Amino acid sequence: MAYRFDDRGWYDGEVLEGAPRSTGEPPPITSTTTTPGEQRANWSGLAWVVVPYSAPPGPDLDALRAAHWESIKAERDRRTLAGGYPVDVIDELKWFHSDLLSRSQQIGLVLLGASIPPGLAWKTMDGSFVSMTQALAGAIFAAAAQQDQATFAAAEAARTVMEVDPQAFDIAAVVWPATYGGAL
Repeated sequence: MAYRFDDRGWYDGEVLEGAPRSTGEPPPITSTTTTPGEQRANWSGLAWVVVPYSAPPGPDLDALRAAHWESIKAERDRRTLAGGYPVDVIDELKWFHSDLLSRSQQIGLVLLGASIPPGLAWKTMDGSFVSMTQALAGAIFAAAAQQDQATFAAAEAARTVMEVDPQAFDIAAVVWPATYGGAL
């Protein structure tokens, strides 16, 4: 028979000889109390000592907050770059790509203004093409700004909730703006 101790050295019961974190030396008391301040045997590495039980330290809330914030930012950025943004094109909602290359092309269209080549076909996220115009280029640019702001606001709202109780925070519960096909 051997006597097991937990990862903090507290007596944890009897086990078979050779079990991990155990010793053949019997403890002076066999209490397994988890009430702080009550006497409990603790393995020092050489011998059992009887000391007042102390609960394990709680989680590092600052580190947990920092980790959650990194997760929120990563999800915000993923949605910003892959979620697209909707624009009404002749009474039909079309989604436009939001990756960095598409954004730079869309800015180029706005800069071209009235010089956009007539009949320029632009591919949307559903694979269909629309005829690009100066007005449509402006609407795409405005939709990008609106979607970016909504995504940013959702991330900041999530951060506010997370800061209050980081242990209960669940990123899956965050309400994000719609994305193309709801796929994200």
